[in-house]
Amino acid sequence: MRALKVLIGAAAGAAIVLALRDYRQGGWLRPALPGTGGEGGLLLEDDEEDLLEEPVLGYDGMDRDTLVDWLDDADLDERTLLRIRRYEENADNREPVLDKIDDLLAAFG
Repeated sequence: MRALKVLIGAAAGAAIVLALRDYRQGGWLRPALPGTGGEGGLLLEDDEEDLLEEPVLGYDGMDRDTLVDWLDDADLDERTLLRIRRYEENADNREPVLDKIDDLLAAFG
């Protein structure tokens, strides 16, 4: 009976790993961001509804210092950083957060 439980647990773990693996791009799947329109979708600059949504889950729950630290560690792509910047400008407009985003965007050229 114990061996059966171990086998079922291993099969469940393997199924989870297979479900989260992105074989086309050779990496792990990332959670969808609100307003991105799925794979390859574009975020329109003037879409007011998207500007009201959190750019990433948990963003509104972070204070300024936590957010700056998180941005350092998050390894975000340019598109996500631009979305966060637009959201921050329209929400709290915190200068240290905008400065950190600008620093990270500068790395993309």
